[in-house]
Amino acid sequence: MSNLEELLKFHNARLARELESRTTPVIVAESGLIAFVALCASLGNTLVCVAIARNPRLHTPTNMLIFALAMTDITMSIATMPLTVGVLISGRWIYSNEVCQFQGSFPLTLAVVSLQLMVVISVNRYLRVVKPNLCRRVFTTKKSIGFAVMVFCLACFPTLSPMFYSREGYMFHPGKAYCAFAMEQNFIFALCMGLAFIISPFIIMSCLYCRICFSVRRTVFPKESNSNAENQQRTAHVQEVKVTKTLAAVLVGFSCCWLPIMAIDQIDMNNGAPMLPRQVYYFYGLSIYMSSAINPVLYGLMNRSFRAEYKRTITCKKA
Repeated sequence: MSNLEELLKFHNARLARELESRTTPVIVAESGLIAFVALCASLGNTLVCVAIARNPRLHTPTNMLIFALAMTDITMSIATMPLTVGVLISGRWIYSNEVCQFQGSFPLTLAVVSLQLMVVISVNRYLRVVKPNLCRRVFTTKKSIGFAVMVFCLACFPTLSPMFYSREGYMFHPGKAYCAFAMEQNFIFALCMGLAFIISPFIIMSCLYCRICFSVRRTVFPKESNSNAENQQRTAHVQEVKVTKTLAAVLVGFSCCWLPIMAIDQIDMNNGAPMLPRQVYYFYGLSIYMSSAINPVLYGLMNRSFRAEYKRTITCKKA
């Protein structure tokens, strides 16, 4: 056994002991918080899907992509978060190896899907604000659904690959309380995943939203106009800018969740083993799950159409 493998085994054993030796208040607090996040993610994103489905005015290409994004978050909250709650309650991995492989690959796939969908949404917003004629040709409702399906298919290739080329595949991480791939021992895989599916999407989205911001600042409309066409153009432009601001806020929220994750992964790769305190890894998993729960809140806070439809859905009023 190499020194690196011994180091990895030592720290995994340390994290496992700390997970098992937690006091009852800590167990209740940690498992209860993850369960609460799972409930918020499930109910909040279901509310988004129902709001879009109920209101024909929300059946836009952009909202079809938002619908797909909400569905990935619902799946995350139902399929993977309860497994982590069970581990936090029991203090150990209580499921089979097949479940471990599923929990290791599926959330990673959903996370990659979410990031790629947000890239497609940012391209949609850029074209909608800067080049609306081109946007109407590229982003129809049917094509937007096709883009979402294509993104999911592409995301499966890198996230399923460790199950085929690695002897261990995904392994239980006692600090994170779920199964994950040992990034610190597979630098090439971690580097490719980080560059292609995390860093590159953030760079693309940031550049596009900055371009949108500069374009909006250059666009000047008269405060008063006698032309009905100019008034309609100005109203439509303002609406698109509001939608873009909402989606830019989603990007900021997503970044706040994922930047600490990337930082922790980088530290582990430099150390060659999970040497950080267990609480840091618990925060790591919580941040991943939080990224699935914040979007419905941001839609409700920043988008009047979604906020109004939320109220009608909750009070069972007609759209």
